[in-house]
Amino acid sequence: MKALWLGALSLALVACGSSGDDNGNGDGGLFDVTAGDSPFGGGDTGDNGGDGSGGDGGCYAPVDMYIMQDRSGSMGNDCNIGSGTNSKWCHAINALSGYFNSQQAAGNAAAIQFFPLPNHTSQLCATGTGYDVAAAPTPPPAYTTLPTNTFDALLNSENDNGGGGTPTEAAIRGLVNFTANNRRGGRVTIGILVTDGDPNGCDENLTDLSNLLQAHFTATTLRTYVIGMTGADDGNLEQIAQGGNAPLHPDVVGTLTGACGTSTAPCRHWNVGDGNPEGFIQALAAIEESANGCADGGGTINPN
Repeated sequence: MKALWLGALSLALVACGSSGDDNGNGDGGLFDVTAGDSPFGGGDTGDNGGDGSGGDGGCYAPVDMYIMQDRSGSMGNDCNIGSGTNSKWCHAINALSGYFNSQQAAGNAAAIQFFPLPNHTSQLCATGTGYDVAAAPTPPPAYTTLPTNTFDALLNSENDNGGGGTPTEAAIRGLVNFTANNRRGGRVTIGILVTDGDPNGCDENLTDLSNLLQAHFTATTLRTYVIGMTGADDGNLEQIAQGGNAPLHPDVVGTLTGACGTSTAPCRHWNVGDGNPEGFIQALAAIEESANGCADGGGTINPN
């Protein structure tokens, strides 16, 4: 079954330097992020993230991503990679494994943590302590270069029964602290929050949570992407995602439909339903491409 998911991944994922695309402009990739038909409009930073490269093909800016994956009890039954267990948790770990193992992700890098932490307490809400340290890799380095299967053992060993509700504030504070403190020159750093529920525990005020991400973006120009699964309220996630400053996208992106869920398109958060690996992978692929610092509207390239 894993082979089927990886097969879908090979169709969905995009390498920054790939050739040919589906719209005839020859710039490579799943979408044209440099052309007028880009699905990532409105609110982009523009000018290739300020690096002045002009998107001429001589620029190379792979993505470093810190993924914060919800593992609250509502994610459903545990499984190992390759299992056909029909749960949001099982779908999520298979999609993440598929992405991490894909040759199409070559050159990018990832780190991952899960929330809530087993030892979560209310004292961690205001600091994000523990959430700002990756479960993998164990630094240094801060990120693991892709493709790799080194995350698989961790994905198999973790489970969905973390307890402690859904402390989104602690998760966000961990995301912003980690990404701010682990920027590598010549690369684009992003945070990705994946959740299947509304905030439950810590500060649950949506404006406060959005403001945390906005303050992070204002201080660092680093984007935070928000991915919602079944159980999360699209409107609430969209409000949080506004502060993350990820680019707007339509409801249909590549083969992914319903990417805005019940929110009005275009939107900033991503809806992947129950986390079916093919759709989840498609969203990760689109996020990767929208973060490409060598394209107009891409993320900011870290200074060397």
